[in-house]
Amino acid sequence: MLVPVLFIFLVQSATAQNYRLNDSEYARMPPLYHWDGYEECFDEPDAMYCYGEIVLVSDEPNEMLTMTQEFSKNFRHYNHTLLRHFYCMKKTCSEFYNVSESEVDLRWSFEACSNKTIYNKYKLKTKLTDVLDCSKRDRDQPIDNLDIFVGVVCILIIMANLVGSLCDCYLDKGKERGVLKILYHFSISRNWKKFVAPAGEGRDPRFNALKGIHGIRAITICSVIVTHACFRFGVAIVNPKMMEEFFENIFYTMFMSGSLVMQTFFVVSSFLLVYNWLIDSETLPLSWRMLPQQVILRWLRLTPSYALIIGLTVTWFSRLAPGGPIWAKAIYYEKRDCRHDWWKHILYVNNYLDRSSCMLQTWYLAADTQLYIFGVIIFLLCRTNLTRKVVLSFFFVVGIIVPMLHTYYEELEGVLISTPEVALNLFSGHRTFDKVYSRAHTNLPGCIIGMALGYIIYNWQKAGGDPKRFQKYRYFYWCSFLAGCMVLSSSYILFYEGPPQPAYVHMLYAGLQKPAFALVIATIIAGVVIQFEGIYRAVLEWRPFVFIARLSYSAYLIHIPFIRTQIASIRNLQRVVIIDVILQNMTTLLSILIAAFFFCMLVEMPSVNLLKHVFKKPHHEPQDVKTDKETKNSEDKNKIEDASQTKADDGTIVIKM
Repeated sequence: MLVPVLFIFLVQSATAQNYRLNDSEYARMPPLYHWDGYEECFDEPDAMYCYGEIVLVSDEPNEMLTMTQEFSKNFRHYNHTLLRHFYCMKKTCSEFYNVSESEVDLRWSFEACSNKTIYNKYKLKTKLTDVLDCSKRDRDQPIDNLDIFVGVVCILIIMANLVGSLCDCYLDKGKERGVLKILYHFSISRNWKKFVAPAGEGRDPRFNALKGIHGIRAITICSVIVTHACFRFGVAIVNPKMMEEFFENIFYTMFMSGSLVMQTFFVVSSFLLVYNWLIDSETLPLSWRMLPQQVILRWLRLTPSYALIIGLTVTWFSRLAPGGPIWAKAIYYEKRDCRHDWWKHILYVNNYLDRSSCMLQTWYLAADTQLYIFGVIIFLLCRTNLTRKVVLSFFFVVGIIVPMLHTYYEELEGVLISTPEVALNLFSGHRTFDKVYSRAHTNLPGCIIGMALGYIIYNWQKAGGDPKRFQKYRYFYWCSFLAGCMVLSSSYILFYEGPPQPAYVHMLYAGLQKPAFALVIATIIAGVVIQFEGIYRAVLEWRPFVFIARLSYSAYLIHIPFIRTQIASIRNLQRVVIIDVILQNMTTLLSILIAAFFFCMLVEMPSVNLLKHVFKKPHHEPQDVKTDKETKNSEDKNKIEDASQTKADDGTIVIKM
């Protein structure tokens, strides 16, 4: 993939246009933000603080506006013709503001005030967009029935954990009957023992080779959290030029195109789906009845924790965030949309419904659920090696072509990258995100590669494969990390300082970059499972990674609400300094993991325990002596039943991000 686009890059670099401005020219443009002090504004009674977005306009040709428009056409830059102004109306706009004004009058007052501010200095006029948020210090958030209901549910969950833990400590363990048996599933001490239990111990010794997957999951979820935590540094900054110059650095582009990392979860998920089921099929006949059973079990596994986070998002999370100037942008719009669109998330179809700000990060849960169902169907449909090769190859090609067609006909970008304006809007309304990045069918290659890897590893182990045969390839294997970095950094070709790349280059990236990264991840997984080298294994099987991996689902659910709360708390313009970004992101990561631990212990693990309890089949004592064969069949049956209940611990569900 890299060779043809690299050639195009080298050829076009010679004729690259200069989109830069020197420091003096840059300083001539109006600043992106005008920010009145938030706390100081409310020193006076009846104060009103307003946030609005305004567009620069002019009634006659204006050299300043032309320069600003040309500079803003480059998507590596902020849109400097769209300004964000924060006014204390009684102080800054006193001549236009009347305390008794209605919302319509506020719009006129804000626009008149911004017009005066900009015209006096830049001889330009402004036009207010639809974005205007005005509030007094304390926002009115009346408690309704939904708030009460979610609050009661949270109290009941906490009480169940307390009662279950006390009963587990002080009551006789032999009296686990009725309601007590259910409450014991909320026991914190029992869940703690499960949380710290060694990894890799399963119903089959082959699962011991999967320890390294915990490390892959842990590193991936930490990367996702840190990347999303950077969004707060794209909002309300006093030095936007520094952010724009980051795009000239190929390593920064690699970091900001880290959305490819989500392919890791698709590969791991589909690999474990096939690998687990192939092992189960050795003792359990495959049947199409398994399809609805697995869909229902998966829905029950994911939804309780997911539904609680949705409930908190539309109720109490908005009260935890202090009412800062950008509270509405960071909190309110998501809360409003979630109150209308919650059912789309519960049905896991939200990734195919656009124009909603409700929990955008959960596109993955929907896409992975859809691909999980697809994987189960393919697994049950293809019973021979030939049919598997044909079907998987067909869908792999389809998964490459379809994103290309989307990119061409809908005129999209070839990759999803966090440009400055995208970071400001938290991907809301981003066409590439909506049409390609978040759909299940456009992420099909990662799923197919994972399924193929599951078949390959299982057949290799069943044939008694010798890991020593691969040791001669270990030097190439060690280069896989470098290959992954190269795939990530290849996005720089689309974002270097020069003219836009032609449509077919974007098509190549849309179709080939995800499969290329998925192949790198599959290679790393294969090496870890085959166990023919010790460097990657030593890192990925590091014990603390097991604990982080077990928190991955909870961390994924809560990390964006946590970050949105941080953004909503911004009350002053911030200066971006690299060392501060690193330190604050590490603090954010640690805080989210701690919060995820409590959520996992109090909500996720008890819900999984209850699911196992409800679907656990009773084992009856034998009435008479059985033959050896009958005993073995009974043990195999019990083993499969236990496996179906523990799939969440070492199978496909627990790694769903």
